[in-house]
Amino acid sequence: MRGLDAAGCAILDAQGQVLLVHQTYRDKLWEVPGGIVAPGESAWDAAVRECREEIGVTPLAPHLSGIYHRAWNDSYVFIFRALAFEGSLRPDDDEIDAARYFRLEDIPWPVTSFALERLRDALEFRGEVSLRTEQHEDRRLLGRRSGEDGP
Repeated sequence: MRGLDAAGCAILDAQGQVLLVHQTYRDKLWEVPGGIVAPGESAWDAAVRECREEIGVTPLAPHLSGIYHRAWNDSYVFIFRALAFEGSLRPDDDEIDAARYFRLEDIPWPVTSFALERLRDALEFRGEVSLRTEQHEDRRLLGRRSGEDGP
């Protein structure tokens, strides 16, 4: 059975840091704001909607930076990149309890190996969309680094 497609948006600031959200569910991951694409909804509309719902902002002029095929359930993740947003940044305190900017080398834990790959692609985007296949057995949950106490 085919899985559900998802979409998210990597919002960058002027210093090249990326806005991540801290999820309150499952593994409590740090990730770009995003979620499931609803039936009849475009991936770009889903990415914008999820940003509004989760953190109260609307990404301005999002561009597709990557398409990721999740081979284990034959679904896709679409990641967009935006350099600005409108609105007031505020986590919804339901699915998301924090939203902050990070440099790639300072991404907090827990985060997945797939999320880091997608973030690298968005940060390094120069107009060519990344196309990748993700194998479930390659997914790693990256946890604490020595000396860290958590987010």
